[in-house]
Amino acid sequence: MISNELDIEPYRARLRALGRVQIPSFLQEDAAQRLHACLRDEVPWETAQRTDAPPLPGLPAAATPGSAEDAALLQAVSERARDGFEFYFDRYRMIDARRDGQDPHLVLHAVVDFLNSEPFLQFARHLAGDPAIRMVSAIAVRYRNGHFLRVHNDKAASEERSCAYVINLAREWQPDWGGLLQFLDAGERRVVETFTPTWNSLSLFRVPQPHVVSQVAPWAREPRLSITGWFRRG
Repeated sequence: MISNELDIEPYRARLRALGRVQIPSFLQEDAAQRLHACLRDEVPWETAQRTDAPPLPGLPAAATPGSAEDAALLQAVSERARDGFEFYFDRYRMIDARRDGQDPHLVLHAVVDFLNSEPFLQFARHLAGDPAIRMVSAIAVRYRNGHFLRVHNDKAASEERSCAYVINLAREWQPDWGGLLQFLDAGERRVVETFTPTWNSLSLFRVPQPHVVSQVAPWAREPRLSITGWFRRG
C-alpha cells in the first residue's frame, strides 16, 4: 500500500528535527485512488462534535449529513466555538466498525488491518524514531463547507500518543478552500507552519503540539477527505 519509491530518510530527519513533516506520494497511486472512491461514495458518515460540551437546546448530538438538523448543528456549534475548543466534521470510526463487523464491504477494514500489521508498525517505529509504538488508531474524516477544528494539542489522558498522522485523500485541494493543518507557537498566538492537504500526502507530527484545521470555505468545490489517527504507545 505504501509507495515503493518512497525514501523516508529525509522526512524522518525533518520529523526528528522539527517535530512535524509532510510526505508526498505516500501511498501507491492505485491504493490512494481506491480509498478516495471509498470515502467519496461508500462511507456511511456521521456528524461529530464534542461529547463533553453542554447539550444544544432542541438539537441532537449528531445528525445525518446534509439534513436540516446538520445545518442547525453546524451553526450552533460554530457559535459556541467563540468561547473555546470546538469541532464539527463528518467521521467514520474505523476501529469500532472493524471490531463490530459493521459495513463489511468497505475497504477501510483492510486499512485498519494494514495499519496494525507488524510490517507497518515497524515502519511507523522507524519513521517516528519511537520503538514503543504498538498500535495505530484510525478514523475516516470528511470536512464539508463550514467544518472546522479549533486549536488543541492531541494530548489524551486515556492513551499515550506518540505521533498524529493524516493521510490526505482530497484531490486537487486549493489552499484558499481552507481545511489547512496549521501549527501554532507555544503561546497559541501565531501560525508557525501550514500543511495544505495535498493529494496522497502523509502529514505526521509529534504529540503534543498545538494545531488547528482551518474552516473549510463556502466556495470549496469538494470535501476534504482523509484517514487520520495516532501512532500509539498505549
